[in-house]
Amino acid sequence: MRHSDLCGTSLETGAAPPPFVNETPPVIATAPDFSRREFALRELMDGPCTYGDYRSAALSLGRLNRWTRGHRPILEFLAKVLQRTGVDHEPLHIVDTGCGHGDGLREIHRWAAKRSVPLRLTGIDINPYAVRLARERDRVEHVSAGTITWLTGDVFATTLERPADVVISSLLAHHLSDDDISRLMQWNETTARAAWAISDLRHSERAAQIFTWMSKLLPMNETIAHDGVVSFRRALSLEEWKLLAGEVKVIDVGRGRLVVERLK
Repeated sequence: MRHSDLCGTSLETGAAPPPFVNETPPVIATAPDFSRREFALRELMDGPCTYGDYRSAALSLGRLNRWTRGHRPILEFLAKVLQRTGVDHEPLHIVDTGCGHGDGLREIHRWAAKRSVPLRLTGIDINPYAVRLARERDRVEHVSAGTITWLTGDVFATTLERPADVVISSLLAHHLSDDDISRLMQWNETTARAAWAISDLRHSERAAQIFTWMSKLLPMNETIAHDGVVSFRRALSLEEWKLLAGEVKVIDVGRGRLVVERLK
């Protein structure tokens, strides 16, 4: 599950449509079949919802990311990027696609501030609820206005004011078809001047089982508890990622997660 697919409602209701056209009819989650990717499954939060529903689910997902150290793979990737590029007076511009309510970029902001690393941060999400909540959380978490630029729109149709040095995404890819994942990697390659990375779940029965246990033990939004398991079923396996990524490095980082990373 990813932030921007929470409440994937229609334009008629005032929220945003899903960022990619999916030609596969929705399928209700049934008995798991971990022999293959079950991309046709849909999550509960793919349907219409209010801003309150979105906010509750997104904040629950943010807490889950903290509990499971979900931001760590991207932070470790950024450490590699800085080791290669060095810290300059010119801020490194990082663009997060499918940024949701921005917990990942705020974590990057705090991480960089501790290391005196100047960054320019931009988050893009097609769901207007995401940017609304991102700005709300900036105020709550004392992130100064303008520290992070929030944009609403389809990433492929978005024009960046400044060139991107690094492009990242987290928990986005398992919501995309294989063709759209390839398209995203091509966009990353064209857009990012220094490096890009995709952090996502890995198709894993064991990880799905562990998540189910966690959902029973930890306070968690009911929708997130359901959709989390579905996300593992929709994700690509490590082997599928390696075939799709070609020569780009794919790293199994454990805990049912992987990172596809490219340092130029």
